[in-house]
Formats: sequence, structure tokens, C-alpha cells
Amino acid sequence: NAIKDSIDDMKLDASSKVLDVGSGFGGPARILSVLSKCSTVALEIQPDIHELAEELTKRCQLSNLVKHSLGNILDCELENLGDGPGSFDGIVSFLVFLHIPDKKSLLDICSKMLKSGGSIFVEDFYCRSPFSDIEVDSLQNDVFCKDVPTREEYISYTEAAGFRGVKFIEKSNEWKGYVTERLEKFKENKARFIELHGEPTYQSLLYFYSAVAALFVGGNLGG
Repeated sequence: NAIKDSIDDMKLDASSKVLDVGSGFGGPARILSVLSKCSTVALEIQPDIHELAEELTKRCQLSNLVKHSLGNILDCELENLGDGPGSFDGIVSFLVFLHIPDKKSLLDICSKMLKSGGSIFVEDFYCRSPFSDIEVDSLQNDVFCKDVPTREEYISYTEAAGFRGVKFIEKSNEWKGYVTERLEKFKENKARFIELHGEPTYQSLLYFYSAVAALFVGGNLGG
């Protein structure tokens, strides 16, 4: 999976310091540190999610490896992340950059946070071909994602930030299979889900899963 790929690609080990941008509840950060023994700073923008992530890390007895930080990568005090700019061996982010339209500023900051020779591993969306008006609306309002770059634009932004040897790993068909299968399994488990979480939550997730599946099936959205 993506976490194992990031460990292999960035050659992470017990000596590595990693920044996870948009770490959510901290699952990927914890798995990353457990598998590679690296030290990870998990940066999350939402206070409630940050607090729960910190608690979950404590329960997993991983506070020695995973440190949680609250803030927005675009305007937080970079000196407070790890040992500040130039202190990380690697940066990871899993399906979070898609919510940040200003890829240029984002990648510039990431570059500043890395040591010389450091690397970045990002899972993200890209535009394979022009979106329809309906797809643009769905991306903005259902997925909270706008100004999706093309492959060429993404590589250009990354190289402009100082990164070299950029690898663009095509996952579009794999992700299309995943999101369509997720939708079908979710529908199959409708009764059980509603019993546990209620009809409104089911309908909300059904709408979201359907929207994402439609975007990938349409063929214009890639990953």
C-alpha cells in the first residue's frame, strides 16, 4: 500500500525524521513509525481531530515515535515543526494536498522543511483530461477540491520547488476499482450500517462515495 511504498521509496529507518502533512486521526503516521521505526511529526489542521489523534497515539504507546502538532502547513510557525526548516528527511501526505489549491506555495514550504537530499511522497488527485461542468461542481462541493492540476502542471510545480528526479506513479485504474468496490460493498451492508450509525449518516456517506466513484469512472479524474 501507499505507506509501505513511501517507506521503500524514501528509504526510511530508525534514523529518519518525517513530517506527515494533514495527518488526520494519525493512523498513517503511526503505521509509518511502527513499520520503519522513524520519528514522525503529524500535522493536522482541525483541533478536534488533532486532539483525538494525540489520544489514540498515547493509547498505542507510540508517543515516543509520533508527535502531534496542530496547524496549517501554509501559515503555521514552521520553527515549531520538529526542529524547524531543514530538519526532516522525508515528508508524506495521503489524499490531503487535493484540498489545498495553492500547490506552488505548498510545495515550496515542503521543500524548505526538508534536509538537503530529503524526499517527499504524496498521494493526490490530478486532471487526466478536462472536467465537465458537473464534475467541476462535484469536485468543489462534494470532495472540497478545486483547481486540480494536470500531470504536467503537477510535475512542473514540484520541480519549481526544487525537487529533482520526480516520479509520477499512475494509480487511476487501481483507485477507480477501489472506489467502485467500496460503494458496492457499502450498499450491500446498508442494513447493518444503519443499525449502528443511523439513516442520515448512511445517506451522507452514500452520497459521498457515489460522487467519488462517478468522478473516477468518468475518466477525467486521476490519481
